[in-house]
Amino acid sequence: MRSAILGLIAAFASVLLAILLEEAHFLSFLKLSALVLILGGTAGATFASYTPEEFANLIIHLRESLFPKREFSLSDVFLDFAEKARKNGLLSLEDQLAAVPDAFLRKGIQLIVDGTDPRAVEEILFEAAEGLENKETRSAKILETAGGFSPTIGIIGTVMGLVSVLENLGAGTRALGEGIATAFIATFYGIAFANLAYFPLANRLRTWAFSRDRRRQAIIRGIISLQTGDNRRILVERMAPFL
Repeated sequence: MRSAILGLIAAFASVLLAILLEEAHFLSFLKLSALVLILGGTAGATFASYTPEEFANLIIHLRESLFPKREFSLSDVFLDFAEKARKNGLLSLEDQLAAVPDAFLRKGIQLIVDGTDPRAVEEILFEAAEGLENKETRSAKILETAGGFSPTIGIIGTVMGLVSVLENLGAGTRALGEGIATAFIATFYGIAFANLAYFPLANRLRTWAFSRDRRRQAIIRGIISLQTGDNRRILVERMAPFL
């Protein structure tokens, strides 16, 4: 979380610093109309491309990727499960289901406690993991779509500004220069938001989704190992490549 927030701050701060170093007027880069066009236009075009449910997932996934909860040790949990299953059988794990903080892990434990066929357990968990990964990467795709729309809408804003300039060619050289500068602010905003916010956040989501999927793969291996009665060392070895 800290690296993502610091990275975004550093990216925008570098742009502001560059403006100051060029000794440009900072207020010249603040145009409310251009900002409304870029943010509103990008949001509208992106929203039209996806479902409300996908946007709701985006908000959830973005929050979880930027402010992740502290993860518990899967190895310790599975070693504890293995010990209890060895002493009291797999049915004894049902008493601990309520205390398991991970929904995917609860699903796997419930399947083996219910006596589901091992092959069916494997298929169900792999399909569930794939579905969750698709949802998470879909959230990253939404941000990438926004990053694609943003510069294009910036060009629309620039064209609108240039049309206004051309309509007022007789206003004088100074007014003409100010009008052209204002027209290009929309393109500046569009490119800046795409490359300093949308694409970095999309990459962050993809990295987070990958790590989540690896963790789910480790859970699947642990569940299979529990159900087949592997010893503690084999259980850890099966999970290790994914942790």
